Amino acid sequence: MSIGVYILTGYLGSGKTTLLQNLLTYLKQTSSNVVVMMNEMGEEDIDGEQIQGLGFPVKKMLDGCICCSIRGELTDALKEVIHNLHPEHIIIETTGVADPIDVVDAMTHPELYEHIDLKGIISVVDASRFLDLNSSFKSSSSLVKTVRNQVKYADLIILNKVDLVSEDTVTKVTAKLKELNGLAPTHVTIRTEIDLPKLLQVKRLAQQVAAEDRTSAAPVQKTIGRFSPLDKIKQSLGLKSSQPSLFNSIETFSYHFKGPVDPKKFELFLWNLPKTVYRCKGYVLFADRDDLISFQQTQTQVNIFPFENFGPKMVAVFIGEGLDKEAILADLEKCYP
Repeated sequence: MSIGVYILTGYLGSGKTTLLQNLLTYLKQTSSNVVVMMNEMGEEDIDGEQIQGLGFPVKKMLDGCICCSIRGELTDALKEVIHNLHPEHIIIETTGVADPIDVVDAMTHPELYEHIDLKGIISVVDASRFLDLNSSFKSSSSLVKTVRNQVKYADLIILNKVDLVSEDTVTKVTAKLKELNGLAPTHVTIRTEIDLPKLLQVKRLAQQVAAEDRTSAAPVQKTIGRFSPLDKIKQSLGLKSSQPSLFNSIETFSYHFKGPVDPKKFELFLWNLPKTVYRCKGYVLFADRDDLISFQQTQTQVNIFPFENFGPKMVAVFIGEGLDKEAILADLEKCYP
C-alpha cells in the first residue's frame, strides 16, 4: 500500500509550522501512524521541539535545504522512515526557501516511487508580505521565482495573516494568486485556522485536470500557460493545439523497462525530451554491457554513469508539467535494440 505524503510549503514566517501543529493536534485524535519530516536551514531546530511534544515521530533535516544542498538526505530519510516506521502518512514541512519542483524531485527517487503517493502540495502565503516578496523591484530574481513557484505548483493555497492587512491588500494578493494558479482552491485564514479534514482531502490538480480532459469534447486552457499565439487561437476555436495545456501542477509518472536499451538511442532520447519534462531519472541496463546504469536528466544536463548496486528496479521516473505521457513513452519504446 502506498504511503500518503503531504508537502507543506511557503516562504519563511508564513505560518507553516502553526498549520502543522494544528494538523497534528487533529491527527492525534484520528490517526497514530503519521511521521513528520522537517527541514530547517540552520543548525538548530526550534520548531521541531514543539512538534515532537505532540507525540509523533519527527525526522529533522538541518543546516541545508532539501531542494538543493541536502536533497539526497531527504531521499535517504524517506527510505529510513518507510523501512523502520511503516507510516500511513508522511507530512513534509520544507524550509521557507524551498522550490516545490525540487522537493518533488527529491522525494521521487526511483527506489521510492512506488511506495509514495503524493496527496498534495499545500502552500501557505503571508498576506502581509506576498506583494513585496513577489516584486522584482523589492526582491531578488531567485526569491521571486521561488515564491511564485510555491504558489504556482500548489494544489491548495492558504492565504494567511489577513488580519494584518487591509481588504484592498487581500483583494490584490488574491488576484495575483489566481493569476499564478487559477485552479488551486484558496482559503483565507487567520493563524492558519482551516477545516482540517478538508485540508487532508486535498487533490492533485494534475489528476483533476486529466480527468476533466478525458470527459471534455474540446481542449480548454484552464489557466495561464506558456502557449504560442497560434496555439491560443487554436484553443479558442476548440481545435487541438500543438502543445499540451500547462496547468501549473507538477506531474510524475514512471516507466518500467522491459529489458536493456541501446545506449546511443537512450542518451539521444534523454537529450530530446520536451521542455515540459523538468527531471528524468532512474536505472537501466545497456545492451551488451553488464553494469547497471544510473541516469539523471534536467532541461540542460544529462548524466549517465555506472551504478554498483543492483538492488534498484529498472525504472525511469519523469517529473514535469503538462506532460504528453503517450508521446514520451512512444519515443522511449524506440530505444530498445
